[in-house]
Amino acid sequence: MTMHVSRSSHSIFLRLAPGDSLLDALGAHLREGGVATGTLTGHGVLEHVELRTFAPDTRTLGAARSIRGAIHALSAFGTIGLSDGAPQLTVRAVLSRESDAGIETLSGVITSARVVAFEAMVVSAQDLALALTHDVRSGVPLIATPGASSASASGPHPTTESPKPPGAWADAVAASGAQPPLKAISTSSNAMPVRPPAKPAQMDDVEQPLPEAGDEVQHFAFGRCEVVKSDGDRLHLKVGKEGRIREIALEMLKVTQLDEDPTVRPRHYRLDRRL
Repeated sequence: MTMHVSRSSHSIFLRLAPGDSLLDALGAHLREGGVATGTLTGHGVLEHVELRTFAPDTRTLGAARSIRGAIHALSAFGTIGLSDGAPQLTVRAVLSRESDAGIETLSGVITSARVVAFEAMVVSAQDLALALTHDVRSGVPLIATPGASSASASGPHPTTESPKPPGAWADAVAASGAQPPLKAISTSSNAMPVRPPAKPAQMDDVEQPLPEAGDEVQHFAFGRCEVVKSDGDRLHLKVGKEGRIREIALEMLKVTQLDEDPTVRPRHYRLDRRL
């Protein structure tokens, strides 16, 4: 058995526009939201659906079958993992519609669909970056076991939109969320995970410069960010146009001040992944 524990997660609520390509639109939102690993649940109405179902004789997904007209996606759910350095999503669905023979229900993996109306909730594990790979025993995409490479991951559909930032998602999570494993996990609904004691922000016992609130940093994966809070061992960064706040651990980063004049404000730093 393989188990991965996330201590930091957040939810993203999406409503796609009519006419959107379901998989392309979801993939774009995942990249925009910085989601490397997580789950998706959704529902709506789709059209021009192509569906693949499991073939027991070959132990793999069969050929895609086209469904004409609009159909109700009663439940759509998926697993998000990394493939070639970018988030990859496998969407499984239960579909239903009226037919001359009564209620018709279909299910399988969606390889293509056009949105009539669709909404979804994504739960992102911000401190995990797990590969999504093709399991050779079952023939379906699953979260990789330790040691598997995300570069070899393959889902039921390729991502054909904008170029993928190689390794950015995995590196970002590795640098930002790496913490020692919990000794125990409580099953109490009121219990909260306890963060391990903070370590000094240093590398190889050499003191690093410390960005402060208001300073600007160039993060190796997030790009240009503004520091909104610094507590000595962790930074809180405002990332991107939407101003999403990311918390990163300084112990996993190499901090380099870029200013020729160290007294200038705001100061500027480069944050590289610690090797």
